[in-house]
Amino acid sequence: MARTRALALLAGVALAVLAGVADGAAQQQPGPGLVELRRLIAQREPQIARLEARQRALEARGDSLSQVKRRTAAGSAQFETVSNQIRETGDQLVRVARELRTLYEQVRDLRAKLFLAYNDAVAETTERLERLPKTAENTAELGRLTEQLRVYVSDRAAIQAELEEAQDDLFLPDLVVDPTDGPSQLRVKEAIARDAVDKIDGRIETIREQIETLNRKARDLEEIQRLNRDRELWGDQQGIESGNEIEAILEGRNAPGSRGAPGDVFADPNERIRALQLQLLSLADRRQEYAAKAAVFAQRLQEFYD
Repeated sequence: MARTRALALLAGVALAVLAGVADGAAQQQPGPGLVELRRLIAQREPQIARLEARQRALEARGDSLSQVKRRTAAGSAQFETVSNQIRETGDQLVRVARELRTLYEQVRDLRAKLFLAYNDAVAETTERLERLPKTAENTAELGRLTEQLRVYVSDRAAIQAELEEAQDDLFLPDLVVDPTDGPSQLRVKEAIARDAVDKIDGRIETIREQIETLNRKARDLEEIQRLNRDRELWGDQQGIESGNEIEAILEGRNAPGSRGAPGDVFADPNERIRALQLQLLSLADRRQEYAAKAAVFAQRLQEFYD
């Protein structure tokens, strides 16, 4: 009885760590299932690809027009035509960038929901395994549930990797102060700079939350290790082997006969915390850079009307 309670507590702590929340399962509201969430993500991916291609084309056009403008005499008819084309291209680029930002945020939120949905699936399957008596009659069902748990944990690890990759891929455009910029160009550049500051602020907040989650993970890891030591002292061999297989799946270690399983998600989080802290320092510098550029563009815009 004591061994069963400890193993259940071990699984509960592990799930809380992987969910990244202290009370996630109790407070989650019903929502789309795994299949629907994956469909919604796949639905947005072609839209993102088209907009990214459009963004690259507009950026290339803007660069070409700026080169032409620098070679054109100020005040000439061609100068005004090119200036208007630059303004129109800049306006289109801002609209595309904002549409992309909306889609990026939607996909990020859907992936976060999918991650939590996998947490629910892992929790439910683990609970069923814990309740099912370890008898010969239940061997087939135990095997089926164990394999199902392995698939859920593997898929969840892939979603977690996608979330981390998206968080590390922060698009920050290059903004150059061009002496020939007029009010329209300055207005567009200021808007882009302020959007960049907002994106950096969002990333900084996300990283701070990650650090807080990893600090909780470090504390929970200590508790898991303590429970493991206690279980090995008084658990029977059959119970230990069964519990070890479930624990190995939850931790992402290679189960017997499996290949290419995800890495151990219970690795020491302190290294990741240090990496995130370095990211915070870098982001603080970039934020200062774009805030300063936004101020310069705003000041130069004001000079046109003084």
